[in-house]
Amino acid sequence: MRSELKARIAELLVWGVDPAKIIVDPGIGFSKTSAHNWALLGHLDDLVTLGCPILVGASRKKFIGELLFDEEANRDPATSVISVLSAQAGAWGVRVHDVASTKAALDVLGAWNKGAWS
Repeated sequence: MRSELKARIAELLVWGVDPAKIIVDPGIGFSKTSAHNWALLGHLDDLVTLGCPILVGASRKKFIGELLFDEEANRDPATSVISVLSAQAGAWGVRVHDVASTKAALDVLGAWNKGAWS
């Protein structure tokens, strides 16, 4: 995946796209199995080395329900965890449905990392 995305970035640069305007979305959930999605998330830090902001859009995706063995499960708590782990791996942004819970989870991560809540 990394080499494919690197090639796409190079192509955009050849076409004259300003590098500051390139954001990489690895396409979590699109044409991938659950195993592919988890492998991609588990190696997200490798994509960060491409030098472009990484956007993770895992919110409420099917592979989360499969992990929970419940297709009807509330996937928002797991999405918040994925968002925090993505931030720790260096993701620039996350696309989510439940903004409030994800913001709270990311606020906790920020306080944790700073060792302070303010």
